[in-house]
Amino acid sequence: MQIDARLQEGIAAHRNGNLEAAQDAYLDVLKADPDHADGLHFLGLLHFDAGHADNAIALIRKSLEQNSANASALNNLGNILKISGQPSDALQAYAKAVELEPRHEEAWSNINVLLRAATHNDDLLPILTEIVRLDPDNPEAWHNYGLSLMLAGHKDEAADALERCLAFGTEVYADPVWHARVLCALGRQERALEHLEKIVEADPENEVARYQLAAVRGDELDHAPEDYVKSHFDKFSATFDDVLKGLGYRAPELVAEEVGTLAANTNERFEDVVDLGCGTGLCGPLIRDHCGKLTGIDLSPGMLKKAAALKAYDFLVEGELVAFLESDLPTRFDLAVCVDTLCYLGNLQPFMTALHKAMKPGAVLIASVEHLSGPSTEDFRVDSTGRYAHTPSYLRRCAEAASLSYVKDKTVTLRHELGKEVHGLIFYVQKPRVSNV
Repeated sequence: MQIDARLQEGIAAHRNGNLEAAQDAYLDVLKADPDHADGLHFLGLLHFDAGHADNAIALIRKSLEQNSANASALNNLGNILKISGQPSDALQAYAKAVELEPRHEEAWSNINVLLRAATHNDDLLPILTEIVRLDPDNPEAWHNYGLSLMLAGHKDEAADALERCLAFGTEVYADPVWHARVLCALGRQERALEHLEKIVEADPENEVARYQLAAVRGDELDHAPEDYVKSHFDKFSATFDDVLKGLGYRAPELVAEEVGTLAANTNERFEDVVDLGCGTGLCGPLIRDHCGKLTGIDLSPGMLKKAAALKAYDFLVEGELVAFLESDLPTRFDLAVCVDTLCYLGNLQPFMTALHKAMKPGAVLIASVEHLSGPSTEDFRVDSTGRYAHTPSYLRRCAEAASLSYVKDKTVTLRHELGKEVHGLIFYVQKPRVSNV
């Protein structure tokens, strides 16, 4: 038997979805050579495709014992570790991959996703320091080196590294707008503005960059444009869950806990429920048992596609939430949840008014917002991330102006981002049981 030819037969069968034929080929290779590095690697990928992640990790690690210089195997190992809930080990695998191949684009992209959600990177920083020394023209390395320095608390050095990345141009990184947000967090607002202005000049139709520029400038904006939200979250949908998981993102769980408490107090399910801005469906499965029919609405088709895969929603609707609430709905709702969607609306009065129309008498909204606290004369404020924060008094006024009762709120920590806690509010709004509408 020609081992290499048999391996290629297995790889071809694997790509065509014929897992049984692929397994036979890989096992033939390993019968002839039990330490065949590629045979172990691809058999590991086959085990992962079959749903056996632990076996896959063991086989790929054994492959790397035979050939420690296989950057692709290291990247694949990182992917499986990440999916298996082992981000620290995944980051180490990706770091070894780029150490071997400093221009391994997929590994760099994976490192970026994990760094955006990480709280420390002690093992990665020395490797990145060496890579930018040896490969100073590598924008991906400078980008992740900057994030790594920021996590280590070296803010000035981090900002310098990110500016070095930007010196390669606005198109060298998949999400150049995100650089501006990080630079603002690091105190380089003028550099962020300059960078965003270049992006908008090169691409005047780039809604994401235009809105980000307005947010960093501090323009008076009532809400984020629909095109911005749709474009931003479509691009973000593939990595959304992974990034938020690492940020300690708790808003869906916090809202779901309140739904559970409310359901226990009423001792019944909510017949018609809507998840306003459902995204990838992080909240839906958590409240499903308390719902009769559950509808999700979101602007982003990419997000809705991921939500549909969860099988938690009875209906999914693509659209803007205020327009949806104002439309000729087939039913009105007993319960609405809204998890971190209102952070893209500054003026909440149109939302509250539309909500009143779409709710049954006695229905409840449980929602999360970012908390605008401290000395301020503003009702809401957009920051350099493009998200709005609101004051509790403003929430109350908007609700009451829409003939809704503002029941209560409580302060929470929604997530950690760019080294800081993001504080929020979980609040209740209720439509009176006696209503003329």
